[in-house]
Amino acid sequence: MSYTNEQKDGFFEAVESMKKYRRADLIDEKGRSLLEKLYTDLLPNELVLKKALLNNTTFFIGRKGTGKSTIFLRLEQELRKKENYLSCYLDVKTIYEKSQSQYSSIAKVKEVIPEELFNKYLIERTFIQNTLIAVQEELNKKYNSLGDKFASIFITTKPEAVKERIDELLQRISDNKTLENIEIPLLRSITSKLKNTNEDFKERETKLGGLEVSGGIKTDGIEGGIKTDSGFTWKKGMKDTNEIESEFSSVLLQVFQIKEIINEIKSILSILKIDHLFILLDDFSEIDDHAIIRFVDVILAPLNNWSDEFIKFKIAAYPGRLYYGKIDPGKIDTIYLDFYNLYSQFERDKMEVSATDFAKRLVDSRIQYYTNTSASEFFDTDSLTIEEYYNLFFKVSMNVPRILGYILSFCYQSKTVYDKKINRTDIESASQRYYEDKILTFFDSTTYSLLSIDEKISILQLRELLGKINDKLSEIRKKIQTKELTGASYTPTIPYATHFYFNPDLEKFLKTLELNFFINKYNDMSDKDGIPSSIYCINYGLARKLNIPWGKPEGNQYRKYFIERPFSFTKLIIEFLNGSKRIQCINPEYKKEYSIDELKFLEFNKFKCNVCSFPVEMKSISDNITQEIEAIDTSKFLPTPELKIIQELLKSEDALYAREIAQEIDYSGQLIGWRGKKLAEDHNYVTRIREKEGASYKYKLTDEGKEYFE
Repeated sequence: MSYTNEQKDGFFEAVESMKKYRRADLIDEKGRSLLEKLYTDLLPNELVLKKALLNNTTFFIGRKGTGKSTIFLRLEQELRKKENYLSCYLDVKTIYEKSQSQYSSIAKVKEVIPEELFNKYLIERTFIQNTLIAVQEELNKKYNSLGDKFASIFITTKPEAVKERIDELLQRISDNKTLENIEIPLLRSITSKLKNTNEDFKERETKLGGLEVSGGIKTDGIEGGIKTDSGFTWKKGMKDTNEIESEFSSVLLQVFQIKEIINEIKSILSILKIDHLFILLDDFSEIDDHAIIRFVDVILAPLNNWSDEFIKFKIAAYPGRLYYGKIDPGKIDTIYLDFYNLYSQFERDKMEVSATDFAKRLVDSRIQYYTNTSASEFFDTDSLTIEEYYNLFFKVSMNVPRILGYILSFCYQSKTVYDKKINRTDIESASQRYYEDKILTFFDSTTYSLLSIDEKISILQLRELLGKINDKLSEIRKKIQTKELTGASYTPTIPYATHFYFNPDLEKFLKTLELNFFINKYNDMSDKDGIPSSIYCINYGLARKLNIPWGKPEGNQYRKYFIERPFSFTKLIIEFLNGSKRIQCINPEYKKEYSIDELKFLEFNKFKCNVCSFPVEMKSISDNITQEIEAIDTSKFLPTPELKIIQELLKSEDALYAREIAQEIDYSGQLIGWRGKKLAEDHNYVTRIREKEGASYKYKLTDEGKEYFE
């Protein structure tokens, strides 16, 4: 077999197009967008896109790489065709990064609020301000891009008037002339209440010995037990401090006068006959919890509820990283993009068929366009039919386009470039490489991050739990092989053991493992005792690493294979949690402990002790992990973006540009440049190389950087 250079290059372009991060559009050699031609909807008849176009606020919920940003790009294309619609894209993550790096001191504010509150206040204030500024800039940019169109409709003065009014509004928000009149007096009032509340609770805090009252058990992520405080010392005041928190939010509402701003935007756009503004919020879940809460309470909910149908939000979020605030969830649309959540809404027994159909449409359209050749030309169809390859694509990627793009890119490097067809083993080996290179590094990032030791223990305990799950699945595989497990369901020659089930109440404790693709939700079924159960599977690349065949035997007689009794992991998970978590009343005079089995009772009782009514809290306990973390030089702890830069550079022998690193770790090139400079100047982990004056920097690890994780 011999491919032409055009076919090789085309296959490379096809698979690389699936890997694209963030706002990377599909374009041809002339810079024209190919998205409308190559967009592949997760559902037939472009149902996801059609639902996105509805005039409703919509949450798109999916893990990284499920196509949220691509849907946004496609949505913008369709909205541009509508006369009275305007879309406005905002990268929430980038705005938040900007707010953290660009805020400056405001002396008058610093004079009236405590030092401990000052820095967080500035970040939040700048974040909201930059969000509104970005809205104005986007409106201005969109208007300019439509200048020719409007020039044919309006006399010259109208477009110019619109531009001037947008610029004036932008300037007013930037200057924020209401600072002294509104912000300072209200902050003084809040500071006074803060002081009184701290004094009221000082005695209680002393009795509690500094323990933090959380008012609920936080398991994993923002949905697991959202805290409505801002993380300051006064959060221990519970009811009274919640009132202060609410008033703090009202300060920002009044400072930015959002209602007046939105009315002015509406008035400006009415000149251009635009009466619908779709604001697309990408990377919404990648900011920290308190910032998500503040953003929803101060920006999202007011705009959504006040805009009289003028503004509708389209929001990209991660599962478990949601907060609705005062937005009524019953009045918004939710579109799930992950395999189980998407396809379980339709025919349960055909979920895998639907997912395979998406993989087929995606791969076929990309390869056909870029190579002018059918997909079957690049795969060894003597060993598997092309339809069987499509099903394998689903299994190795769980229908995440970005993961499939990486796996096929690895296959290109090992086979296509050498004029060889890709076979099943190549795809499976590539899935293992993806697991080891892209997924497994999550735990190293956690260990060396700037998270608190309690947060690190909580996450790294999941590494231990994953190990126990892997060990039990390996044990089941061995028992099937040796025929220790008997029964018609088991096939000793192919000992399938990659799926397991457990009580759905325990799902919240495994969310981080699922969010980071170590495990995936596969289905919901009742077990053989009729008890509802959640079925999960381990990552395909992990299964190959463990030498466990993924899936189940073919045939209708095996439809209940995943709920065979050996695959029940409820006991394993509960025993692990009971040994690694301590649920305890914080009353130092009582300290009653509860088991994981009592969580439902605690939830019903609003996480209050049934004896003394003090709050109950959950603590992660692990001497081994504590010792592991304490053995690391604390000066090596770094922010997550900097850790990911080091991890990416470790995989490359060559120096990389910021944009090349950004493509791989899902951060903006601007952020990579800023963080890369810090890694070079503050830590000596990176060398910055500029090949000629004015050229962009390349980044390469120093010897110290290469030994960072050792």
